[in-house]
Amino acid sequence: MSKTIIAIIIIIVIVGLGYWIYQSTVTPEELSEKEQACVNSGGQVSTSLCCKTTGDFPNLCLIGPCGCSPDNSHQIKICDCGPDKCFDGSECVSLDEVSDLLEDLEQETGIDFSEAQPVDFKWIVKVDPKVEEEAVSGKGFEAERISSEQYDSIELFLKDNGFEVDLYNIAAGTISELTGYIKGKTICTVAGGFTGYKEGESQWVPTDTDNDWDTTINCGKVEKTEMEYAIEDWQSYTNEKYGYSLKYPENCLFGPLPGYCKQSPPEERPRECRCYFNAEDPDEVSLGTFTGTKSDLTGASFVVFHSIYVDSYSPPAGTDLVSWLRENFSQQDIPDEINMEIDGIPAVKVYTPKSPMAWSQEDIYFIKNDKLLKISILDVDNQDNRALYDKILFTFKISE
Repeated sequence: MSKTIIAIIIIIVIVGLGYWIYQSTVTPEELSEKEQACVNSGGQVSTSLCCKTTGDFPNLCLIGPCGCSPDNSHQIKICDCGPDKCFDGSECVSLDEVSDLLEDLEQETGIDFSEAQPVDFKWIVKVDPKVEEEAVSGKGFEAERISSEQYDSIELFLKDNGFEVDLYNIAAGTISELTGYIKGKTICTVAGGFTGYKEGESQWVPTDTDNDWDTTINCGKVEKTEMEYAIEDWQSYTNEKYGYSLKYPENCLFGPLPGYCKQSPPEERPRECRCYFNAEDPDEVSLGTFTGTKSDLTGASFVVFHSIYVDSYSPPAGTDLVSWLRENFSQQDIPDEINMEIDGIPAVKVYTPKSPMAWSQEDIYFIKNDKLLKISILDVDNQDNRALYDKILFTFKISE
């Protein structure tokens, strides 16, 4: 073997060894919160073509985020959860979530339920100003002659797992009742009643009300939540400069409130003069409206703001949001930690109570592309205002 060949082999070995040593000393790039959530729940970070309006790590349990044509799609990061699971925006979950829920319920309560079977049942959804009945397909099972303590344990299990009682799905009678529970789009109805009257010695005798409960539990998924029904006819707005979008009520004027609308008090104005959405300045997008009945109107204001002139609205890359707010907005009572999210982005909500000089207010701060944005909402203690703000925040989405 010639010296030249030997020299080449030695160089290759040295270069390979050096690369291996370098790779072993490199610290892996720190995972983002969503990447970590994906990995922790058994998924793998991958990429996929998804709709241009969709950001990294969308909810792939829903239909639509990645269903656009190639011309209307872009490459994003996704969480691949493998077969029979999907990423719901927070973690990998079973595609058959209802079956898993019923199985966990049976294990936790120790109740001897029948085998779960496919069922169809009704669910009441409030769609202002009326309620509608939605048909739901899901799964359910039954149990006979359980104790009142076991019956109560069903409610305890559901509430411990994030379900809330839905007031539109409650019914009560003398010897039976039905209660609906909801968590996101997952719903359950729990129907229970005494086993009735038993025949004994040629006469009817009452049952043991502590130990003779029959129950039926049905669970499934609703197509739309109450919130989604409420906003389905709303108008859409996209701020290209700062990369966010939101929806606002369908009856709002787009642009500043016309002068003729200001010539009479709110209660005397036509409906189209009681709401406006002004996006002429992308640095300060505002909605002004009134909530409540015509005889008892309350002013509401929703503003998304960024200043290109104030340094405190342009934090350096990698800035800790809480520390930055405490340093630059010391006049406000900044909390100790992140206390909410805006479409998956960490945010800080600051509440200012009502005073003799001003209505109560919330300011919500978040950073996007090294720009600090602030959402300000007014008179947040008013129930009608709060309902409006919650709907707008529900629609608030962050784009790339």
